Amino acid sequence: MSKRLRHLWGASPAAQGRPVPSVFELMRAASWRIGWLSVISVGLVLTVGAALLLHLSTVRNLELQARSLAYSVEAAVVFQDRQATENLLQELLRHEPISAARVRLGPQSLSAPSQPGASGSEAVDDFACYRKPEAAGGWAWLAEHLWPVRAEAPVLAQGQVQAVVELQADASALLSLMSWAAAGVLLAMGLAGVAVLRVSQRLADRLVLPLQALAEYSRQMRQLREPQGQFLSLRSAPRAGVRELDQLSADFDALLQELSAHQQQLLREHDALRHAHAELSDQAARDGLTGVATRAHFERVLASTLSQASRAGGCFSLFFIDADHFKTINDEHGHEAGDCVLVAVAQRLSRSVRAQDLVGRLGGDEFVVLVHGLRQATNAPAIAEQLRHAVAQPVTLPNGADVVPGISVGLAIFPTHGLSAAELMKAADQDMYQRKRAARSVPAPGSSSRSSLEAAPTPRPTPRPLQPD
Repeated sequence: MSKRLRHLWGASPAAQGRPVPSVFELMRAASWRIGWLSVISVGLVLTVGAALLLHLSTVRNLELQARSLAYSVEAAVVFQDRQATENLLQELLRHEPISAARVRLGPQSLSAPSQPGASGSEAVDDFACYRKPEAAGGWAWLAEHLWPVRAEAPVLAQGQVQAVVELQADASALLSLMSWAAAGVLLAMGLAGVAVLRVSQRLADRLVLPLQALAEYSRQMRQLREPQGQFLSLRSAPRAGVRELDQLSADFDALLQELSAHQQQLLREHDALRHAHAELSDQAARDGLTGVATRAHFERVLASTLSQASRAGGCFSLFFIDADHFKTINDEHGHEAGDCVLVAVAQRLSRSVRAQDLVGRLGGDEFVVLVHGLRQATNAPAIAEQLRHAVAQPVTLPNGADVVPGISVGLAIFPTHGLSAAELMKAADQDMYQRKRAARSVPAPGSSSRSSLEAAPTPRPTPRPLQPD
C-alpha cells in the first residue's frame, strides 16, 4: 500500500466514528471545495488589495485637507471667534468626503476619548465642531464605528500651536467596496456550485452506480449468511467495465470465501475459550481440597450480601468455624488423615445449609458459613448448634481409624455485631475463640486404637438441613 493510500485509509470517516458519506457526496464536496476556495482566494486578494489602496489614498487626502483647513481657520482661532470658525468648517467641508471635524484649543492631540462631531456643549475642550448631516446614519455611521479614518493638523500662529484640527473621513466608499466584493464572491460561488453539480452527475453515472451495485451485492451476501457463519455465494460480484472496479469485485469474491473459512475457525475457538473460561471461573471460586468457596469468592459474596442487606434493611448471620483438635489428628494419623477430616467437615457443613447459603474455607482448618434471610436474630444460635451436631459424626480415616470431629462455632449477626465485612468477621472470630477457651476445661480423651477425638459424646442423628425462618 502506497503512502497516499495509507493516509487516506487512516483518515477515513469510519475510522474517526463519523457517518460515512457516499462516493457521489465525496466527489461533489471535493469539487465544491476546489471551486469555492479558488473563488474566495481570488476575491479576497483583490478585495484586500483594493481596500488597502483606497485606505491609504483616503488617509493621504485627509491629511492634506486637515493642513489646508488649519491655514483657513487660523485667524478665527487666534481671535477665538467660535461662530466664524464653525461657519468656515461648514462652508469648506460641505462638499468634501468628510463626516466630522472639530477644533480644539491648545497643543494636545485630538486622539483623546471624546468623539469628533459632538456638539459644543458635549465636549468642554472643543472650540468648534462640524458634523455632516448625512453621517448620522447609513454607510457613514457604520464606517465611523468600524473603520475610522482620522487625520490631525496643528493651527500655528507666530510659531506656536494655538489649536489642533481633527478630521474624520467619510469611509462609506471603503465599506461599499467591501460589500460589492462580497456580493461578487457569492455570485461566483453560486456559478461554481452549478458547474460542480453538472460535473458530479456525469461522474456518478460512470463510477457511483457500479459502486452502488457492488454495495447492494455485499448487503445481499450479509443477509444470506447462514447462522453458522458460512456465506451462500449464489453469484459473483457485479462487474462495472472499469479496471479498478472490476478488480475490486474479484478481490471481494475471494475475500468472501476467506472470511467464511476464518469465521468458522473463530467460532470453534470461541466455544473452546468459553468452556475454558467457565472451568477457570469455577476453579477460582472453589477450594481445591474441599470443594467449598474460596476465601476470595466468599468475601465477594459477603460484600454483595452486605450491600443488599444495607439497602433493604435485611438480616443475615455469619458463622466462623474452627476444627477442634485438628493438629492432634495430623500428628497422630498424618496429613492425609487431616485432609480427609477437612473434606468431611466441609461436606457436612454444605449439606446442613440451604442452596442459597454459602460455605467457604478461609485456610487451614478455618471455615465460614453465610446464612441469608434471617427473620429473627434469635434463630442464629440454634443454627450454630445444628452445624456442630451435623459435623460430630464419625469419620473413617485412610488408615482405618475412626474419629469424631468437633468444631467451635463463632457467631456474628448483621447489623447487631457490625456493619462491614471486617467488623462481622472480627466479631465472629472473637466469639469462636471465646467458645474454644471455654471448652478447654473439658479433659482431652485418652489415646487408644481410635483417635483421641473419638471419645467425644455419642453423636446425635444427622440433623436435617437448616430451614431459617
